[in-house]
Amino acid sequence: MNSYNYNPYDLDYLNKGYNHGNGNPSIIPTESSSAPNVGPNISPRMNTSYAEELLNKNIGKNIKVYMSFSDSIEWRDRIFEGSLEAWGKDFFLLHNLKENKWYMIWTIYIDFLEFSENVVI
Repeated sequence: MNSYNYNPYDLDYLNKGYNHGNGNPSIIPTESSSAPNVGPNISPRMNTSYAEELLNKNIGKNIKVYMSFSDSIEWRDRIFEGSLEAWGKDFFLLHNLKENKWYMIWTIYIDFLEFSENVVI
């Protein structure tokens, strides 16, 4: 049996200070009257990565995407070619005009990209 009162489902102990049975709380609640320091000029685009921003500027360009799927025997290494149609935080959309196929692919598998046109930076 425990020598202290602890209920993992009771989150109220965080506000009171948790006592390990020795009289000393290990969590001391703090209160702050000041607001967090947030500047007025913060834009939502600051959360995007540089690569995501660069690729969004180059939508419509033809690219080759070299990818590795390490857990697959059949799809070990693949190259996808086509027009970059959309780019998100964790996926991209590629349109292969020659084969008339659309691909939505997770970016986690990308090794590198090759552009066949000038890149807008």
